[in-house]
Amino acid sequence: MSRDCDSSTMTVDTPSAIENRLRTLVAETLTEDVDWTLSEMDAGYRIGLVDRTLKLQEGAGPAGSTHWIVTLRADGETVSKFGPYESTEDLADQLETVLTSDVFYTVCCDG
Repeated sequence: MSRDCDSSTMTVDTPSAIENRLRTLVAETLTEDVDWTLSEMDAGYRIGLVDRTLKLQEGAGPAGSTHWIVTLRADGETVSKFGPYESTEDLADQLETVLTSDVFYTVCCDG
């Protein structure tokens, strides 16, 4: 991937730069009293908060481009998926929204 590094977007050219940008984005988005972790996983990253987990998965897009899928999990279950995002700026905007929104989901059963 050959992209310029720009601190205002997640446009980067190395995995460590992506991780640094994610760390900065989460730290700037959440208040200081919110505990969170960032870890690398196969083909992406995991952002863990007390009430949710975000999995960011990098995949191959058309014509050799990269795209990202965001999976929101709560209580061990997938709640929502977002993407694919070909622009890291769009990915960053979605992350800001998902990090600061309440997690709602419905548990349904038969009968």
